[in-house]
Amino acid sequence: MKTLLIILAIFTTFFTPIKGLILIMILFILSDTALGIYTSIKLGGVESFKSHKLFNIVVKSFFYLTTIIMAFLIDKFILGGLLFGITHLLAKVMTAFWIYIEIKSLDESSMKLGNKSFWVLFKEFIDKLKSLKKDLNEIIEDKKE
Repeated sequence: MKTLLIILAIFTTFFTPIKGLILIMILFILSDTALGIYTSIKLGGVESFKSHKLFNIVVKSFFYLTTIIMAFLIDKFILGGLLFGITHLLAKVMTAFWIYIEIKSLDESSMKLGNKSFWVLFKEFIDKLKSLKKDLNEIIEDKKE
């Protein structure tokens, strides 16, 4: 038991530089899973929720986290930790790619529930910010005159 704890401590210490990336990825996977379960039950009732679909979480989590760890190992041992002046760039890019896929999945689940796409909402938000900036600039120019 003591040996197992020592090995676990070694792995934990070694992967400390990317623990944030791993935790963010786990958070997105759990969010997508929760929304997927909610959407399935909301649209098809409790009968539509099947446990064998939940096994995909294990496969997806293992694949995502393994590729992030592999990218970290390439960053650390082949590239020396820096690429274009950014530490652990490959691990960060890999994480961003998987997060994009999870956001897309969240968006699809949300649209199944009748909501607007995240991207449409984001564009509308940016347009409102631009309009607000324009209004503020007009107010500032009016005060100067």
